[in-house]
Amino acid sequence: MTQRERILLIAVGSLLVLGAGQWGWSKYKDAIDYRQGQIESLTNSSITLEETVLQGALADGRMGEYLTRSLPSDKVRAASDYQNWLRDVIKANGIRNPSVDPTTTMSGALYHKLGFRISGEAPLPNVLKLLHDFYSKDYLHRISDLDLRPSKIGGFTLKMSVDALALTAAAEDAAEPTSESWHITNDVAHYSEPILNRNLFEPPNQSPQYTGNQKVEAIVGRRTPITLTFKDPESHRVDLELIGEPDPRVTLDSRSGTLQVDSKEKGEIQVRVRATDSGYPHQSVEQTLSVAVVDPPPPPEPPVTPPAFDDATQTFLTALVQGDEDWVAWMNVRTKGKTLKLRVGDGFEIGTVKGTVTAITANDVEIEVGDRKFKLTPDGALKDAAKAAMED
Repeated sequence: MTQRERILLIAVGSLLVLGAGQWGWSKYKDAIDYRQGQIESLTNSSITLEETVLQGALADGRMGEYLTRSLPSDKVRAASDYQNWLRDVIKANGIRNPSVDPTTTMSGALYHKLGFRISGEAPLPNVLKLLHDFYSKDYLHRISDLDLRPSKIGGFTLKMSVDALALTAAAEDAAEPTSESWHITNDVAHYSEPILNRNLFEPPNQSPQYTGNQKVEAIVGRRTPITLTFKDPESHRVDLELIGEPDPRVTLDSRSGTLQVDSKEKGEIQVRVRATDSGYPHQSVEQTLSVAVVDPPPPPEPPVTPPAFDDATQTFLTALVQGDEDWVAWMNVRTKGKTLKLRVGDGFEIGTVKGTVTAITANDVEIEVGDRKFKLTPDGALKDAAKAAMED
């Protein structure tokens, strides 16, 4: 065997060994993949089976819950019991002209569906209380149709269709549920507030606004009325009330808005007032006022009564006479028939003019009235000269 043949034989043998190894590895890998697939399939089947068992347990538990909420399986008894309960609820909520009538009954393999029709008249708060009581009862029931319309005599006319279930697996004498449904709050006011406190026909109601002074005064030892001014943006009626600890010194007329303060001692009183409007829904605002109890103000000065006739209008400068040492001004008061002889520095009061002579010359006399000075010439009226000086 030549060297070339030997090399060729080795190469062919190597290829055969390599091919056999690859075939064996492929078979081994396929077997591993197949086994892994079987394991995953069995795992998924196990999970599905566990979920099915869990769903069955949940369904069984839910069915147990439904059985406690179900009407009796006896259709006649179920219809009678449920209709009596509806009548009791309607009566308890003050529904006027009530009517509760059975409608259609549908039967199946698992349940009987009983239908009822309710009608009557009531204010909206009563209707909401009825709905609250209905949904609070943990029966298998529902309101399939509700018709509310305003009534001519006030309130609303009510028409309501109700469906209730009686499971065939329930006891024939099953008692009514005693627990309340978890679907609704136990507080009727909380249930009704979002509906009652809503106005669909006007913009949102705004709170009143206080437009007076935050600091006011009252007279010590005297009952002092203080008017509180609140303005409502929609011009609704505003009622006032005192809030906080009651104070015997303070009372309030809620309609007129008059605060009465009667304190025997001086000091400061804090007053809190709540103003509530008559809009829908009602809006309110609180305001704190500081009332200072002070001494009464001093009595007013008596008014100055002007004279019935002003002598200054009939007083004239009739002469300017030079004496030995100085000049003398003669002023004749015609209404009194007398003449005043005045020198520099002399003061006088004639009618409404009260002044002082400050200078006298051969042509005129200078007179000071208050902080003004004016000159009076012969034959000039005192009142006219003084008035012209005051108007300058």
